[in-house]
Amino acid sequence: MPDPRHSPALADASKAADAELTAPPAGSEHSVQFYEDETFLHETVARYVGAGLLAEEPVVVIATGPHSQAFQESLRAKGFDVERACAAGRLTFLDAHATLAELLAGGMPDWERFRSRIGGLIDDLLAASERKRIRFYGEMVDVLWREGSPQAAIRLEEFWNDLGGIQPFSLLCAYRMGNFFKEAHGELFAGICRTHDHVSPSESHSDGADARLLEISLLQQRAGALETELERRSELEEELRQARQQAEAAATAKDEFLAMLGHELRNPLSPILTALELMKLRGDGRITREQEVIERQTRHLIRLVDDLLDVSRITRGKVHLRKERVEVRDVLAKATEIASPLLEQRRHHFEVQAPPRGLRLEADEARLAQVVANLLTNAAKYTEPGGHISLVARREGAQVVIEVRDDGIGIAPAFLPRIFDLFVQGRQALDRAEGGLGIGLALVRNLVALHGGTVDAASRGLGKGSTFTVRLPAQDGSHAAETPAADAGGPVGPQPARRRVLVVDDNDDARMLLTDILERAGYEVCAAESGPQALQQVEEFRPDVAVLDVGLPAMDGYELGSRIRSLLGPRTPVLVALTGYGQETDRARSKKAGFAAHLVKPLEASELVEVIERRITRDLPAS
Repeated sequence: MPDPRHSPALADASKAADAELTAPPAGSEHSVQFYEDETFLHETVARYVGAGLLAEEPVVVIATGPHSQAFQESLRAKGFDVERACAAGRLTFLDAHATLAELLAGGMPDWERFRSRIGGLIDDLLAASERKRIRFYGEMVDVLWREGSPQAAIRLEEFWNDLGGIQPFSLLCAYRMGNFFKEAHGELFAGICRTHDHVSPSESHSDGADARLLEISLLQQRAGALETELERRSELEEELRQARQQAEAAATAKDEFLAMLGHELRNPLSPILTALELMKLRGDGRITREQEVIERQTRHLIRLVDDLLDVSRITRGKVHLRKERVEVRDVLAKATEIASPLLEQRRHHFEVQAPPRGLRLEADEARLAQVVANLLTNAAKYTEPGGHISLVARREGAQVVIEVRDDGIGIAPAFLPRIFDLFVQGRQALDRAEGGLGIGLALVRNLVALHGGTVDAASRGLGKGSTFTVRLPAQDGSHAAETPAADAGGPVGPQPARRRVLVVDDNDDARMLLTDILERAGYEVCAAESGPQALQQVEEFRPDVAVLDVGLPAMDGYELGSRIRSLLGPRTPVLVALTGYGQETDRARSKKAGFAAHLVKPLEASELVEVIERRITRDLPAS
């Protein structure tokens, strides 16, 4: 760009500060100024407009209202008489939005409208002036960009170029650099730059080689886009951190809710089971159909509660496997025993194919039996009564393969990928005999994974049955000589010496039934419904064992146990915690509080008697 010439004829004392303002070169030219700071824009436009006024060129400013006011203030600060220039027709201010409305058709600049409005303005101003060109400042293109119409902005820039080939003028456009804050704006930004003869980088004037100024502008846009991207990622990371915290808080709340739910459900289930056992003991050995239904459905509800809590423990990494070398046949036998009531109820044809001995695993036998039992239960639920279910175990290379096959309702292909997801259930048999929560297969997958294995499902489609295959690392070698386990079953007889048991439970049914069971087992029982009542009785009764409900009102079981120890000192009974809370943290708290055992409701009455007989009375002195 040629050096502008000074205008000494108009340089007086009031405009001494503007001696650097220069007149434009001959011919039409189209320049763009990028900016970030509003003050920089005001100063730049005032210099550009002031140079036109000094050169006695007609000047047209097409700007928004706030910018027009700011430009006028800057011109006045430089000593220009804005009002006089406007009155003389040498300075014209047009509103950018209103002017754009005259130029657009269907949201895009229209050439005929542009040529008529802007070209006509140029003709009129040139006719009233001795000068041969007009000086424009315009930010209509910036307005279009801010309103989300970048293509319209580029189209308008091209119209200015086309008009420049017909009529003489110089045009300075301005864009806020913050418009181009995305990496995707790079190509559009480069397109804008290409429509101008001169490009001035942000916060810089056009002094230097045009190619270098263009390169600087492009680099500024890229740097700004990169900075925006970094800020966006930082914000996303913060949002992710907050979301993670919220998810962890929600998970904690969920776990606490599940624990509470398990407690509340187990409390009423416990006396139901105890009542059933008493009915068996008092009867003549016959079990009515109604009793079978009550017991079967109660145990099913217990399984649902246990599965729900198991999912919570596994997802939080709270399940610890007790691995040992086990025979697969023993695992299958336990699993079959668990699932057999449902298999028998639905009259399924059931067969087991497995080697009698020698197929071994390093596993938690109880948890692995739970895996197979869940698969069998699942097969029984989704197979119509009288259907066929098979349980197969075999060795394949370094793996033990366990398969559960059925000829039930099958699995739709679209459903197979989600079959092991939590709370997902497929279409059930018509009678929906066993319902469920959609957690059994999720438990299977998690427990198998904890054993280092895999599980998958296969089906040829709806109505064509399904096969679930568990693969686990095989255990090489053989067992050492096995010692038969002590028989923990059989009828429980009374104690050789009559022991005293204190039972404290605020649930009337549970307290009454536990008292009845223990008395039938040969114990002398004292029952209390609250902590204060128990403390009134404990010194006189002097129990050998105290079975305390942890969830007592006013004074919980932990506090009651502490009070009993303070009252009785060396004669403190063996403390047994009875509660609906069965997570590891609950057991650890009971142990820390001095309880010798932690029993989770609902429990078999025989389980309580067994604990007293086999695990606790051995620590009591002989009577």
